[in-house]
Amino acid sequence: MADLSVPGELAAAFELQGLPERLDSLLHVAGVLEPGAVGQLGAGPWQEICAVNLLAPAELTRLLLPALRAERGHVVFLNSGAGLHAPPGLAAYAASKFALKALAESLRAEEYQHGVRVTSVYPGEVDTPMQAELHARLGIAYDPATCLTVDSVAQVVAGALDLSRGGTVSDLMLRPG
Repeated sequence: MADLSVPGELAAAFELQGLPERLDSLLHVAGVLEPGAVGQLGAGPWQEICAVNLLAPAELTRLLLPALRAERGHVVFLNSGAGLHAPPGLAAYAASKFALKALAESLRAEEYQHGVRVTSVYPGEVDTPMQAELHARLGIAYDPATCLTVDSVAQVVAGALDLSRGGTVSDLMLRPG
């Protein structure tokens, strides 16, 4: 067990459990969000959001890269529509997701020669507790019927993972409807 908000401790957690020799896929799906405009959020929320949404995936990938290379594995970053278009009031979250996009693009270019595939998925609003809480905090009506389901996102990720070695889905946008 490890705390993703403290990425520097992830290596020690793996030392206790041991790293796998081979790994066919690594899915980065954790994320945190604190709404607030640039002029409102102090350093604390920025640090936590960037630690969980960006630094932890970078560190986990670094630690597991030898096993992914051995298996010619696949890394999936579950990003966000906010990783492509920054909405007002979500500055830190959007910044962390834009940076996650850059991490994925660099990793894809660096690991192509090793056969490691990299996919970024950019879903729109997904019916999750985080989405319901965000709407409540922003005072916006929440209707789960207007959101993607978790199952629909999982199906897209599974499809990218199941694609034959002859191709890679590098970036995928998914919207409700």
